[in-house]
Amino acid sequence: MLGTWINAAAGVGALLWARRSHGTENPPPNSGRFRWGAAGLALLIGGTGIAHTLPHPISGAIRFLGIAVVGLLLGNLTGRILGLQRRLDLWGRALSSHLPTPSGKPIRFSGALAMGVLLALNPLLIPAAIQDGLEHRWIGLALKSALDAIALHAWVRSLSPIRWSLSLVVLGVILLWQSAWTVGSASAADWLHSQGISNSVMLASSLLILCSAPAIAGIRRAALANLLPTLVWIPLLNFWLRSH
Repeated sequence: MLGTWINAAAGVGALLWARRSHGTENPPPNSGRFRWGAAGLALLIGGTGIAHTLPHPISGAIRFLGIAVVGLLLGNLTGRILGLQRRLDLWGRALSSHLPTPSGKPIRFSGALAMGVLLALNPLLIPAAIQDGLEHRWIGLALKSALDAIALHAWVRSLSPIRWSLSLVVLGVILLWQSAWTVGSASAADWLHSQGISNSVMLASSLLILCSAPAIAGIRRAALANLLPTLVWIPLLNFWLRSH
């Protein structure tokens, strides 16, 4: 759960930062370099996570990576068939209608809740929380925490005045959803290990974090939600191959 505590600290820090600079002449932070740095960290976190899960000898590692590629392709195909990214975009547009404009009325509970849900729908949350729950690899959630902090700061500064109580609603929604994934994966850790697929789940999570790098950098708008079924396909393929 360390990653969730880091996320909480980053969120409160972002709210304090925005509160201190709200109404001043300070320009908003330039997120260009930050985005590229965060994308580089996503590549590093995903790459090292994949390397950590690879078996020995090299032939086994190549076979494992081959299964991962097939699982990624099947996951993307499943996500497209289910329309996960399309549904996520629709939810995002619906939630955005509850957000006030900078010149509008002060934000209400529905607006704060919408902000929290929008941040909780970040596809990076699920693989990073699973990593933290399975092996206490909190670094993925630390990266997500930095992204959340920038988003919270920008929202609180750009929207109409937001009360502290409503700011904490935003943060609470994120942390509750994230904690559910972390606790759930921690509870399933022993069972996944007994089935011999815990490494497959970690590999899938690392692969999704790696694939998030272009979207974080803003190079292209990747349909990350469509890749989420990869978390099921890679362990399923490995389990099937182990039993045959």
